[in-house]
Amino acid sequence: MLWQLAGHLYPPGAARALEREWFRPPRGTGPDHAGRELLAQARMDWALVTGQGASRRVRVYRWGSSGPAVLLAHGWGGHAAQWQPLVAPLLAAGMRVVAFDALSHGASDAGARGADQTSVVEMSRALLATAWHAGPIHAVVSHSLGSAALALAIREGLHLQAAVMIAPPADMHRAAAALAWRLGIGPAILARMQRSSERWLGMPWSALNVPALGRIRPVPPTLVVHDRQDHEVCWENGAAIVGAWPGAKLMTTEGLGHRRVLRDAGVIASTVDFLGSMAALPRHARTSGVAALHA
Repeated sequence: MLWQLAGHLYPPGAARALEREWFRPPRGTGPDHAGRELLAQARMDWALVTGQGASRRVRVYRWGSSGPAVLLAHGWGGHAAQWQPLVAPLLAAGMRVVAFDALSHGASDAGARGADQTSVVEMSRALLATAWHAGPIHAVVSHSLGSAALALAIREGLHLQAAVMIAPPADMHRAAAALAWRLGIGPAILARMQRSSERWLGMPWSALNVPALGRIRPVPPTLVVHDRQDHEVCWENGAAIVGAWPGAKLMTTEGLGHRRVLRDAGVIASTVDFLGSMAALPRHARTSGVAALHA
């Protein structure tokens, strides 16, 4: 009701408030004990994101010293430690692993608009900076908004042999429209907010459509994993990406939701096996990675 009233009485203020809300990452809980132990075992350094003012540091974590490199990209409000269940199986399968905290997330610097604001564009720039710093990168595994950041990075020229997208959103405009509808905000306020944000994002919102990328650029072989009961990013998003990206495969899960999917043994095994097949690793190495889940 307050949003509706604000939209009627002062549209510019309502649009600015919506913009702040949309670009504010949630402040969830930090790493659990297992996640802290994982980060303590990593080799840590920094990658630099340039542009939009002073350079900003992105915290980079690395495990392993040989094999094709797999980069892990967390989602909105996430952090590198959320990948704890996947790191050991990837290492056991003969890969080295790189992860990072996006700007305004985890141990990285604040983004250009401050610690409580960032965007998928900044997440993509952090991903690209990490890939350049720790590369060459063989594949990326991404979760949620990290998948949209990955798509932007591919649009900007990141070359990969494989990608795994877990619970990816397809279209930022559609997602913002859904939020506006839930808040009772009309299309005119949403359009005003998007026009304002395009000025500092440096690109139109149409560039944030993940399925469209597969129609205009070469994309790597991609496995999309999405749960039917994902109430944050509905399953149809992943299906739309698979329908538009040539050669992409869809793995549908049941009952794992948006986050538990990252810890599921079947999802981890399928991810490791898919990346191993794209890297032409011996089958025994890939199965040893899967077996590590149960060690």
